[in-house]
Parts: sequence; structure tokens; C-alpha cells
Amino acid sequence: MSKILSEPLKLGSLTFKNRVVMAAMTRMRTDPKDGVPNDLLVEYYSQRAGAGLVLTECASVSRRG
Repeated sequence: MSKILSEPLKLGSLTFKNRVVMAAMTRMRTDPKDGVPNDLLVEYYSQRAGAGLVLTECASVSRRG
């Protein structure tokens, strides 16, 4: 990894431990019945929490949305 990627970054009042950003890599890991995020989603993002800033997916507000 480039040295600059591993350096901390301060943006306003936020300080990040590094400059790595991971985009959302999954789609709709929610309960198919009610659309509520489930333990699989928690496990997925917990495993990646050390990477840096992780942009997570959204949960739909309705089946039609």
C-alpha cells in the first residue's frame, strides 16, 4: 500500500486512521420478508471495519421504492 494511503486524514471535525475508502460491495443483504438488515449484514461489515472508511449499502424504504 502506498505510504500516503496509510496516513491519517482529517476532514473538518472527523479524523480517519487512513485514506482507504471501500465502496458498498453487496446488494440488499436484508431479510427478504421485511427488508430489515440482518445478522449477515452485521457480520459482513464487521469483517471489513478495519479497512478504513466503509460506504455501506442502503435499505429500501418500500418494496416499490
